[in-house]
Amino acid sequence: MVIADVDLLGFHIITTEKEVVRLGAGVHGFDHLADDAIDRGIAALRRMKQIALAHSAVVRAVATSAVREADNGTEFVARVRREVGIDVDVITGAEEARLIALGVQHSLALGNEDVLMIDIGGGSTEFTVAQGRRTRISQSIKLGAVRLTDKFFADGINDSAVNKARAYISSTFAPLANDIKVAGFKRVVVSSGTCETIARVALVNRGRADVGLLNAQTFSRGEVNEVVDAVLEARTPSRIAEIPGIEAKRADIIAAGSLLLQEVCRQLKISQLEYSEYALREGVLIDSMEQILGRPSSKRDAARDGVIRFAQRCSVDMKHAEHVAKLSVDIFRSLHKHYELNDRLIPLLEAAAILSNVGASVSYSKHHLHSYYMIRNSDLVGFSEEDIELIALAARYHRKGAPKKSHDEYVALSEDHQHDVDVMAGILRIATGLDRSHDQCVTSVSASIREVKNEETVQLVVKSQCDNREVLELNLYTAQERTSVLEEFLGCSILLKG
Repeated sequence: MVIADVDLLGFHIITTEKEVVRLGAGVHGFDHLADDAIDRGIAALRRMKQIALAHSAVVRAVATSAVREADNGTEFVARVRREVGIDVDVITGAEEARLIALGVQHSLALGNEDVLMIDIGGGSTEFTVAQGRRTRISQSIKLGAVRLTDKFFADGINDSAVNKARAYISSTFAPLANDIKVAGFKRVVVSSGTCETIARVALVNRGRADVGLLNAQTFSRGEVNEVVDAVLEARTPSRIAEIPGIEAKRADIIAAGSLLLQEVCRQLKISQLEYSEYALREGVLIDSMEQILGRPSSKRDAARDGVIRFAQRCSVDMKHAEHVAKLSVDIFRSLHKHYELNDRLIPLLEAAAILSNVGASVSYSKHHLHSYYMIRNSDLVGFSEEDIELIALAARYHRKGAPKKSHDEYVALSEDHQHDVDVMAGILRIATGLDRSHDQCVTSVSASIREVKNEETVQLVVKSQCDNREVLELNLYTAQERTSVLEEFLGCSILLKG
């Protein structure tokens, strides 16, 4: 946890707290959270909340690989909300990578260099390649110090286990390594516990008795290899903890973590690494600060960039998709003047509009269903797991059947989130109809409230640059035919006028 005062000049850290919970550790690993691990997590969060309350702090909590992968992760989140009073945001791997990069970029003077950022966690490792705030790669892979320890070193360190771990790390990382090499980088920054430990050992080995501040300290690939050799020679956690620079609480997992970093360095031919003391929690702090203060945030840009890249990979008609997104936002903002709509939905609606046709890359028949599954199983940066589900469902209902209580994914949502899907899908259906001709002849839409035959009616007035009245009429007719979902949500009739 980090607590800070924030203002227009930036932030000042008041205090930090750290408690090792190992939420994903246990017999079932990251597939299922053990009862005692959940209890440890809740107890830690309860203590953290008391400290936050003492400082009158606004609380934001995020959960990463252990919770997002566990089959009972939602139960953990529900218990935290019920027993501690904290809403936990379960973030995707790509979002985790973005937030880590945001923290790192505030820790070091990176300028406009092409930088590879690596964060080795307990259950996953995040890789980001960026130039400033322009991100080219933001990806998470299921390789982490705790996960690898449980998988290969549960019965101790031996040559056979080390060889198996190396082979597994190599094969798992290879595809991403190729993408990173294609993207290119000139500087490598690492963060979090495993890399902090390796950096500290490297400095101690150079004769630095008092290591002090580690931020911006550099170490070499050769020094990583030296740490690996020393750890593997020590074998047991008790002897590993005797190595100068290694804390006892990390002695049982540093073998796995250092082997992982060694293999990353080997495949990417990294010669020098630089340590950043800022990582995920500072990234969450900065992201929250920007939202609270209304500063231009990188989150919206990163999220939109990820959506665009996903759509382009699926050969989506981008002119049509982005125009439907614009019309959807036009309708939402116009209705927002007359109804209490949640403007948090705007980036979700925009994403659903752009991605609604990705399923056509599988088959045009029932492509809305394919779109749902493709979006739902994506790793969109800038969005939480909950956000992605809402985006996927809005895209799923952009055509054909309306949301129904008989649909498992829809009925699994809370009532509020069902309403979110209803309004987004209702708007998206109309906006899609307004570009039925795929020529962007309808340029904008505005809403007003009118009395028609003694009934309140929403009138959607469209502006057009279309010279062919028949084409405009086709778009208006199609959109009018698709108003029922939004009409049911608003409780009134909708009339389109051009």
